[in-house]
Amino acid sequence: MALLFETLVQDVVVLAVCVLAAVYVYFKVSFNYWKKRNVPYAKPTFPFGNFAEKILLGRTIGHVFENIYKELDGEKYGGTYSFTKPGFIFRDPDIIKNVLVKDFSSFHDRGFFMNEEVEPLSGHLFFLRGNRWKNLRVKLSPTFTSGKMKMMFQTLVDCGLELGSILEKSASNEEVIEVKDILARYSTDVISSCAFGIQCNCLKNPDAEFRQWGRKIFDPSFRTSVISFILITIPSLVSALKLRLLDPNISKYFHNMVEETVNYRESNNITRNDFMHLLIQIKNKVKLEEDNESLERNVLGTLEKNSSEEGMHTLRSCT
Repeated sequence: MALLFETLVQDVVVLAVCVLAAVYVYFKVSFNYWKKRNVPYAKPTFPFGNFAEKILLGRTIGHVFENIYKELDGEKYGGTYSFTKPGFIFRDPDIIKNVLVKDFSSFHDRGFFMNEEVEPLSGHLFFLRGNRWKNLRVKLSPTFTSGKMKMMFQTLVDCGLELGSILEKSASNEEVIEVKDILARYSTDVISSCAFGIQCNCLKNPDAEFRQWGRKIFDPSFRTSVISFILITIPSLVSALKLRLLDPNISKYFHNMVEETVNYRESNNITRNDFMHLLIQIKNKVKLEEDNESLERNVLGTLEKNSSEEGMHTLRSCT
C-alpha cells in the first residue's frame, strides 16, 4: 500500500513538472513573437510579460506604460506582452499622427473585451468595435462641438463658485483641506450635473449616493482581480461564463438613475443645458441644432433606442 502511494505521488510530481515545463516553453516561444519580426520590444518576464508591476505591485497602468516607454527610448515603436498576448506602442510623433488621423479607420478598436449584454456599462465608445463604434461616434459627434460645450459653461461656473465658497469657509476656520478629496467631489458635481443632469451636491455632502456608487466602480477586490486576470488571459472564458467585472448593483443603479431622469424630463417636458438633454434628443431622433462648425453626417443608419439609452449611463463619475 505504501509503495502504491509513493508511486502515485511520484506520478503526480512528474505530471506537474511536465505541465509546468510545457507552460514555460509555451511562454518562451510566445515571447519570441516580436523578435521573429525584428521589432524592438520591452523585455518580458515570466509569466506576466511587461505587466508584472501592475499585477504584483499594484502599480497604475500609467506608470507601467511610462516604464515601457522609457525602456524603448530611441525607438520609433516597440512591442509589449500582456502575458503571451503581444501589444504595440507607438513613440514617433509622425506615426502617432497617422494612426490617430489618416489611418484611424484601421485603428479605432481599443482591443478591450466587452460584452454589452452581460455588462451594460462596457457598451461605450472606448470599448465598442467596428460599425457599432462608428455608428455611435457619428451620433455623438454633434454633441461635442464647441457650441454645445459652451452651453454647459454656466454649470461649470456654478460648481466652481460652490468650490470657492467651500474653500473660503475652510480657510477662514483654518481647517486642514484634503485637496484630492475636495477636487474629486468638485469633479463629481460637474459630471453629475453636466452629464447626468442631476444635482448631487458632493461638495456639501461627501457621502452623496451618486459618489458612493461611482467610487464602487474603482474599489479593488479579490473578485475583480481574479476576473481581470481571466479577462486578460482567456477573455472567451469570461463571455462563456457570463462573468461580470462590476457588481451588478452598480450597473442597476446607473441604469435606473438615467431611466428615471429621462422619463421625468420627457413626462414634464423639462429641458436643461446639459449633455443629458442632447442625448435625449438623439434618442428621440431629434436633429441637433448646428453650430458654426461643420458636423459629421450620419450615413450609417440610426442607432437603436436601447443603444442610445445604454450609451447614456456608461458615463463614469470621477471620484
